[in-house]
Amino acid sequence: MEEFGRQYRVRIGKNNSTGRELGKPNESTGRALRCQFSCEVGDSSSSNTGKITLWNLADETLRLLEQEDCLIELSAGYKDDLPTIMGGTLTYFETEQSGADQQTTIEFVDSFTSCRDNTVSLSYSGTISGDKIVRDAAQIMGCEVKFSKSAKLIDFTNFAFVGAGKTLIERVCNRSKMRWSLQNGIVQICALDEPITMAAYVLSASTGLIGSPKPVFESASTSDKKSSNASKRKAKKGIEVTYVLNGHIQVDDYVKIDSKSYKGNYRASKIKFTGDTEGDDWKCVALFVEVK
Repeated sequence: MEEFGRQYRVRIGKNNSTGRELGKPNESTGRALRCQFSCEVGDSSSSNTGKITLWNLADETLRLLEQEDCLIELSAGYKDDLPTIMGGTLTYFETEQSGADQQTTIEFVDSFTSCRDNTVSLSYSGTISGDKIVRDAAQIMGCEVKFSKSAKLIDFTNFAFVGAGKTLIERVCNRSKMRWSLQNGIVQICALDEPITMAAYVLSASTGLIGSPKPVFESASTSDKKSSNASKRKAKKGIEVTYVLNGHIQVDDYVKIDSKSYKGNYRASKIKFTGDTEGDDWKCVALFVEVK
């Protein structure tokens, strides 16, 4: 993985309107505005979150941030390879003076928070597939739908619903024993512990792996059948993996780990992307769970 030629793009604006793209290096100096970012994404139905700090924004750009329902999209990588890290709706921003520089901090939640809050009204007579219900709801929400290989939603009879799109999708997926999350405007529905695709990214020392993966544990309760006592034990949840920034690896992707301590196939459960164009950070720290 190439570590030089780091670049980013931040797009600011509203849907179907002219916005502004930041980050393209100046042709004369080869430099761009300084950018720091931290984005956390996961496989739960709760919101992914992002934070971007930019230096010395123009007044026109600051005015764009004041718009209602302002959208933010961050892409980052190397040279011309700049995959989308996260896109979403602006929730907060502030600008402050830092010495001779002006520093603007932007916070946003994933694509797009309005998708989750849109009111959906659907009604079907007779038997209807969960697949059809979710696709119809997603269309109203302005989202695409993607299923993992084994994901299958159950059928419903005389189904009717009025409420938030998120609530509808969650209800259908829970009844079907599937899990779902919203990743950059795509509703991803997966069978438990199954990646969204079986195409694997390989992470090794030569492809960007930093250091050695670490085991991650969570507390689990076990009970003694002969008594009412419950004891807590540590159950392995997965491995924490650090690697150079790679926006191509996203939540629910299939990853093959090749290190001295761990070798095998995993699913990306959580990823934190951090970067600073004038600092040391340009990496990902992720929780991977084993695919069996």
